Amino acid sequence: MEKEQLVSRKKILSVAFAYVGILTGAGLASGRELVQYFISFGRAGMAGIVIIAVLYMLFGKMILSLGSYYRAQNHSDVLEQVSHPIVSRILDGSMIFSCFILSFVMIAGAGSSLGQQFSIPSWIGSLICAGMILAVSYMEFDQVIGALGIFTPMILLIILAAFFTVLTGDPVPWKEMLETGQEIESSLPNVYVSVVNYFALCMMTSTSMLFVLGGSIMGLKNAKKGGILGGFFTGMITVLIALLLVSRIDLVADANVPMQKLLGLIHPTLGFLMTFVIFGMIFNTGFSACYSLAKRLSGDKESRFRKLMPLIVLTAFALSFFGFKKLVAFMYPVLGYLGILLLAVLLIAWIKERGNIKKEGKVRRGIFRLMMYKADKNKVFTEQDKRHLDILIHESAVDDKEIRKDMEEIVEERQEEIKR
Repeated sequence: MEKEQLVSRKKILSVAFAYVGILTGAGLASGRELVQYFISFGRAGMAGIVIIAVLYMLFGKMILSLGSYYRAQNHSDVLEQVSHPIVSRILDGSMIFSCFILSFVMIAGAGSSLGQQFSIPSWIGSLICAGMILAVSYMEFDQVIGALGIFTPMILLIILAAFFTVLTGDPVPWKEMLETGQEIESSLPNVYVSVVNYFALCMMTSTSMLFVLGGSIMGLKNAKKGGILGGFFTGMITVLIALLLVSRIDLVADANVPMQKLLGLIHPTLGFLMTFVIFGMIFNTGFSACYSLAKRLSGDKESRFRKLMPLIVLTAFALSFFGFKKLVAFMYPVLGYLGILLLAVLLIAWIKERGNIKKEGKVRRGIFRLMMYKADKNKVFTEQDKRHLDILIHESAVDDKEIRKDMEEIVEERQEEIKR
């Protein structure tokens, strides 16, 4: 029965939705990023987006699996294990820098989104976003995952509705629109650099939080399947948003938040709803940046984390006054180039560790089954079973006391589910 396995469809879906939430704010929600990186290259740019969609699934599986395997509390827990000390320090510094940059870019983006829709000063929207980030940061981590994934079904439904409206409306002159897109100035030299830079940017700005998300998952299959499913959703949303932007690129290219303006043109109700969805997705990534930065700098000390979060959020709010459009144009390519080294390290780490990860998955499932057997009052847990459990716990890549404690908590929760 499924309840007797260390695999949960509910967990996989919640992880997938959180994955989408973490990724889409930085590289997708506003539409500004796709215009700059891909639509400005016409047909070649659209082909690049399809490649990005596939990479989301592959690296989603890798990153969440590595985070789960090492039970990461912050990104350094993984980087120190999978790379040379010098490379680890370079990436650690780069990811701290990227989280810092992303924190105020996203808060600025949230302000632009609300400001564009409601004709209010951008700083008001930024202040609302900063306040929400601070409030959610003090929740339990399971609640944090739920908050990160709450907007994912909404954006899927709204994007699908908008795409259906475009397809069933007046014919779109796709060729002319793609040619119009090529007239937009890009800060990238060509589409090949753009694909690598964009995906490296997405990973650079999300991997820190994705490692933390993976570290919260005991079941390695949950992490792997959650990463693949989350990557699929993210890729599908990316392709659909790109097509929507192309369909009206002559009208939305200069907007601070093109997606918001686009859906308003398609239907006022969609535009109004999209305002809150875009705000939510930007909030997700802004929160992820601030949260993972505080986790890294606090050294997993809860008291220090609680003191750092307000300082980080207030600093990000102050720096958000530079403006979203200018920040995206200048800072995103820089972060993308820094992320190329990270992609190489992640790929090499996955190739080296995938055998160990597969073995660890079997060990954890064995521990879980034996602990479930032990918790069942209708069954006899023998001395031989106890020795087998101790052997498996010792074989795990996780510290003996840690995996025993964490697995006991999971078994207790599963027992409660069975009773209900």
